[in-house]
Amino acid sequence: MEENNKITEEESDEFIDNEMDKKFDLSIDELQKRKIDNKRIKKIDQSKKRATIESVFDERTIFTLNKLLVNGPLENVEGIISAGKEANVYLAYDMDRNEVAIKIYKIDSNTSKWMRNYIIGDPRFKKIPRNVSKVIYLWASKEYKNLKRAYKVGLNVPKPIYIKDNLLIMEYIGFESIPAPILKDIKDPKDPINLMNEILAFIKKLYQNAKLVHGDLSEFNILYHNQKPVIIDISQAVSIQHPKAEVYLARDINNIFNFFKKLGLDTPDPKDFYYEVINIDA
Repeated sequence: MEENNKITEEESDEFIDNEMDKKFDLSIDELQKRKIDNKRIKKIDQSKKRATIESVFDERTIFTLNKLLVNGPLENVEGIISAGKEANVYLAYDMDRNEVAIKIYKIDSNTSKWMRNYIIGDPRFKKIPRNVSKVIYLWASKEYKNLKRAYKVGLNVPKPIYIKDNLLIMEYIGFESIPAPILKDIKDPKDPINLMNEILAFIKKLYQNAKLVHGDLSEFNILYHNQKPVIIDISQAVSIQHPKAEVYLARDINNIFNFFKKLGLDTPDPKDFYYEVINIDA
């Protein structure tokens, strides 16, 4: 009986080899994630970090953030994920130690000017404040509402969690402390045809079900997570009743087709897809 339970030396070597192969595959996958993340970190050098902190953490923002840390829902804020023209995004933890993303919009008069192009004409916003900080607060609230609307119809966007003034807390997309990379940084995505179709389905469903047009969709604001697209930066999304909604829609479609053409894919006719989205026969 004892002989039957013994593992032969050959079986033992095979088991060790299999385990080593698994670890090697995991190590390669982890190295690829870290390589992409290291490139992201290098783009935000120390001088840029100081500049982004100064532009985002004004006195009012610090006061609001401190309230969220003292009273919840935040426990602490970690490093910066991305720095953009309108906002910075940081990795944070909620009171249950779950990772969340906090987007802090810059209180900036130049930024507030171009925001008005996406607010004026949107029937959801009747009064547009003159005060710069109030325009930024409205913009942050707009992204929160857009995310809620998209998330409600089952679209792959970060789940909105909390909004206060110019601070938006939402679902964190990534692997532990490593945020998901943007699609632009993925040179060889797995199954690009399916990936393109998923993004096109997003555009169509956003228009037909959520009644929104993203307005700035490109490889720069699509995260690549578990070989799936997660659409971000939806603050500028407008109602389909906005006077420029169809112009923005056509631009979104062209941006996506141009990206996949660069990957060597044959794409549908953008005009045909445009009419398919707005549900009008060409």
